[in-house]
Amino acid sequence: MSFVALLIATLLALPDLAAPARERSREISRQGTWTPAELQSLLDLQLVDPERFVSDAAFRAQVLEALPRSLDPSAPPRLREELLFELNQVRGIDFAASEAIETGWGAVPRRALERKVPFPVGTADRLRFFDEAEDLLAASVYSLPSFFFSPEAAQSFLAGVRKAAPGRTLIVLTDVPLRRRLEGSGLDLRLLETYGRPYSPWPRDPFSLVRAPSGAVRVLVRPNLQADREEDATLGAELIQNLPEDLDRAWGGAAWAEAPVPFHNGQVLLTREAAWITLHALEPHVLAALKLDRVPVETFSDAKGIDRYVTAVEKAAKELETFYGRPVRFVHPLRSADGPTLMRRFGGGAGYDLDSIVTLLPGKKALVADGDAGRELLAKMTPADWKSLREGYGLLPGEAFLPSAELDSFLDLVADHLREEGMEVRRLPLLAVPVGLLRNREGLTHDEFLITWNNVVAETRAGRLRAEGFASLIPSGDRLAREAFAAAGAQLDLFPPLVRSVILNGGYRCASNHVRAAGAH
Repeated sequence: MSFVALLIATLLALPDLAAPARERSREISRQGTWTPAELQSLLDLQLVDPERFVSDAAFRAQVLEALPRSLDPSAPPRLREELLFELNQVRGIDFAASEAIETGWGAVPRRALERKVPFPVGTADRLRFFDEAEDLLAASVYSLPSFFFSPEAAQSFLAGVRKAAPGRTLIVLTDVPLRRRLEGSGLDLRLLETYGRPYSPWPRDPFSLVRAPSGAVRVLVRPNLQADREEDATLGAELIQNLPEDLDRAWGGAAWAEAPVPFHNGQVLLTREAAWITLHALEPHVLAALKLDRVPVETFSDAKGIDRYVTAVEKAAKELETFYGRPVRFVHPLRSADGPTLMRRFGGGAGYDLDSIVTLLPGKKALVADGDAGRELLAKMTPADWKSLREGYGLLPGEAFLPSAELDSFLDLVADHLREEGMEVRRLPLLAVPVGLLRNREGLTHDEFLITWNNVVAETRAGRLRAEGFASLIPSGDRLAREAFAAAGAQLDLFPPLVRSVILNGGYRCASNHVRAAGAH
């Protein structure tokens, strides 16, 4: 017998691992209802041997091959989605495996892996970053996992967005428990089911929404994974996979590509004239170029060591100009006669996203966070302000809310430099809340979270500039911020905050991604 004939005979002799689960799903479907125990027993049948599925890679591969056939086609959508939600919590089922199962069960409109396209290298085919405040926000993308947010918090936030943007498409990546609660909200949401994949609530970080020369929307995925957020690497593909057919057509047949260089959208502020960054945004590029695994701060005490690092920063910035399609500018000086002092001041901004501390608006206007303004705000806060702050974030008594002197020095450096660059600079309060003041600190390992009015998204609608972001839960602080934005020519709309996101240092800009209406530029 030939090898091929032997292989075929062997395969034909193997039991159909999907058959028992498929038959059981047919029985449950005929019942019309099921208990949690019945759902679990069906899940166990689908995994064949749940413990072995997790521990034995070869066995898992066999079961994964059978899983797309393990649900009877007559199964109601509710049973299908509850099974998928549970399957996505099982170790060993990655995005590719989940997509194969969801496709086999008819749960998604398309396979994202079939919509991946090469990153274009020619100038004529260049993808265009399109995130300038002069243009209208046509669609907003949010990630609201049920294990992060309560239905009440999610609905309150989305109601605020809908009130401020009645004509905008609101796309919400969410999962079974929260999706079912939002379906009856009356907010005209486009709810995209993730079936419980463990995504973060920050869709701006893992991908950019850009446009091809034809105007088609492209999802550009960053190649550099974020520690403890590796699952977010497939969030862009998840969006493509679940995009409703009408939006897919409107976006020109949405596709995705992987960027050729690392990027972090929280560390770049795009204007029509430039992409503004800090040297911290280039750290992955510089370390790779210098073949280092950490920033060599011990070399920053002498001119030679500083020049080596800053020269690598300047080279990396030039490489990003091609990527962003515009000059790359720094929000701070790069060189100084007193190099060691300047490098120390840079260190004060390490670990903070640029969009949480600086806002750039059209007309060469900048709003920069300021610890001194935060100190003034604290001194004037009313009992009602304190009550709102403490109850809103679940804080214990205490008033240690100021950023470090090092961060304050960095912010002053940025403000002074932007003035020298010809910008009109205003300052906004900045507060740093110690995580130790939270009543519930379970699972938190960072030291502080920022309350900032900089982390906003701006647009021009009907000829008027406006910005949107999270309310701070400090009414007097929100009033000050609205006044500062108004002085800079922008209306500021503030939404009920996603408090858990803020505590994890995810402001509104981090918690959103946007497609802008195609402009003429």
